[in-house]
This record gives sequence, C-alpha cells and structure tokens, in this order.
Amino acid sequence: MRKLYLLTALVAIFISSSCIDMMKEVRDVERVAPITVSYKVCAATGFIPKGGAITPDPNFSTEGVDVTFTNTKTGQVFRAKTGSNSIATLDIEPGVYSIGVTGTATHAGYNYFINGNVPSISIFENITPERAESDTKFQLVVRPAKVGSLLISEIYYCGIASYYFRDQTYRFYNNGSEVVYLDGLCFAQLHPNIATANLPTWPDEDGEGNFVYSLMVWQFPGSGTEYPVAPGESVVVAQEPRDHRTNNPNSYDNSRSEYQTWTGNVSRKNDDVPNLTNIHYTGSWNSMQWLTSVFGAAFCIFKGEGVTVNKAYYEDPKNLQNEVEKTAKYAKIPADWILDGVELIPNMNSLNMKRIPGFVDAGATSVGATYIGKTVSRKVVSKRADGTPIYQDTNNSTEDFQINDSPMLRRNGEKVPAWSPWK
Repeated sequence: MRKLYLLTALVAIFISSSCIDMMKEVRDVERVAPITVSYKVCAATGFIPKGGAITPDPNFSTEGVDVTFTNTKTGQVFRAKTGSNSIATLDIEPGVYSIGVTGTATHAGYNYFINGNVPSISIFENITPERAESDTKFQLVVRPAKVGSLLISEIYYCGIASYYFRDQTYRFYNNGSEVVYLDGLCFAQLHPNIATANLPTWPDEDGEGNFVYSLMVWQFPGSGTEYPVAPGESVVVAQEPRDHRTNNPNSYDNSRSEYQTWTGNVSRKNDDVPNLTNIHYTGSWNSMQWLTSVFGAAFCIFKGEGVTVNKAYYEDPKNLQNEVEKTAKYAKIPADWILDGVELIPNMNSLNMKRIPGFVDAGATSVGATYIGKTVSRKVVSKRADGTPIYQDTNNSTEDFQINDSPMLRRNGEKVPAWSPWK
C-alpha cells in the first residue's frame, strides 16, 4: 500500500510539474512582445509605365487614410490612420499580414478615393517611420480615383425567368451638393463582356493603370448646360423602355425612362423616349438590342477633359487600342476621366474575375444568379432635408451595394429632372 501511495505521489508531482511547465509556455505565448510598425501610403499620378518602378507624387498627401493590418493566421485586426507624413504607425503582434488602405484625399482642387491592398507581407520586427520612408517594402503606392457627384446608383442586368432580358435598366444619380450636367457624359461597357480571370494583355505603350478599355460607349446629348441634374435627382436609361409585363408578367414597367439604348430595330423602339448616341462599338452591330451579360458586365461613366469626345473622337486610331497579338480595337478611356465605375461578377465567390482596376472599383457586386429578377443598388447612408437619399460611395462595390428583390424605376425618394419627358 505504501508503494501505491508513493507512486500516486510521484504521478501527482509529475502532473503538477507538467502543468506548471505548460502554464509557463502559455504565459510565454501570451507575452509575445508587440512590435511597432510604420507603413507609408503613397499616391501615383500622371502616366505610370508598365513593369517599371512607380514614382509616387511627393505633393499628394494621403493624411487621414485608414490602414488596416489583418493577421492572416489569427484574423486579428489592427487599425491606424496616416499622419501628415502619410505614414501610419501602430503596435501589432509579429506575423504575416494583409494590409488594406481606404479613405479620401484632396489634391489640386479635386477630391479622390484612396483604395489599395497588399495580400501578404511578413512583419517580425519594429519598422521605424524613417524606414517606411525609404523602404518600398513598407509602402503602398495607390492610384487615386476622382470622387464624382454623379454615380451609378442601380443596375438591373440579370433578367427574369424565363430567359427574358429586354428589361435591363441603369440609373444615374447626383449624390453631391451641386448641380451637374449630363451633357456629353459617356456611359461605357468595359471589355471583356463576361467576367474572366484571364484578363486582356495591353501593349506596354499604355503603361499600367492609365486606361480602361470599352467595347461599347454611349453618349448623352447636350452642348454643355442643357441637361442639369440637381442633387437628389436621377436619370434612367433602359435597353428597351416599355411595360415589359405585356411580354413577361414577372418583369416591370420601365417605359418612363429618360433615355433608351436603341440599336436600330424599329419594332423595339419607343418613340416617346430619346436615344443615347452610340459613339463606339467593338464588334458586329446587333440590331436586335444592346444586351449586356446576364452574368454581369463592368461599367463606367466618364467625361473628357480638354478634348471633345464624340463619334469622331473614337474614329481616330490613336484613341483606340487592341490587345497584344489581337486585332479588335477598343475605346481607350483615360483613368482621370472616370467619374464612377461598377464591376458586376457572376457571384461573390468570383472576385478573382474582376476586370477593372481597383482604383475604379476596389470590389464588385452581384445578384448571384441569372434570370431571377433582382437588382443591385447603392446603400442609403443618410437623407437630405428634402428626403432624397445620400448613397454610400467608397469606390468599393462590395461594400457600397445591396441586392433588391425586384427593380424599380426610382427608389428611396429620388427625384426626376425638370427636363425629363416624364416630369
């Protein structure tokens, strides 16, 4: 019996000793010393060469931008803002991180969105502000995107069962505080039509991120100030404006749209609705209708700066571009002209199929399926005194858009412009 007591005592001592060792190990893990890390956010403006070093604009301040460090192993998130030196400094645990950058900046009289990310970076030592200033490993160079008052507020693209798609509709909204003019505004469908992970390769002469490329460009009429859109007003463009319930009882009535994208089929035209002007199309013209992919296309709105953009502009070869080793010519759109862009993908697991650069749209949105009659529209963040909405606009469609069960000509109290044929 005494041997049993002795054995029990020894086991107890062993277990106690092991527990103490394990507790020490746990405490050691818990006491991982944090490190202080500095990270710089830079902005590149002007022409960016392809494959070469990107030179940040030293006069472009990114003060006040949010910088988020996410530990790729634990999911723990650390946040900080950039200071007057465009550097964010924060305490984190050593590890591998993804870094996200988001915010706004003002430069040369314009407001800009700042969006960018680094998917993976190993950080296991202190990084001083001086090192972040000189070491490009601890810098993120982003392409700033202009903040436009006019934005794409809703897109109905997926169609309705069974296989009806002639009700595709797009809405543009003045989200700002000043009157904007539609005159000369261009609405572009970007290449490629269907989302793909195999993105086109463009010639080196175009550099990196200086242009987007369009297979279809429509233009609003007007000589300058004929078509004002006040804050809180929206403009609707339909592939085919009509009461589609006569063709498909599950569809809706978009006959009171401001414009149509008519392509020449007399039987599909609505004489009560003005036409947008087509100023560029890559490919063989389809006189039945302008159909965009029901899986989701990518779009932007833009206005030329310092040049007159019209049909003649895109008949000039220097304003077109073909992919490497291909012949089809696409409309070149300078990045600085873009007011807003939205990427649509087949579903939210298809983010690797984004076609447009992050400075145009850092994310993407989707209704998730085809022929289900749903739309995507921007989230309301507040209301004006007159009840019109102010929509979320961070240049990230993943965050900015929501899914609606059915389309509406206008929603959330948006108003109709005074010049609309339906006023």
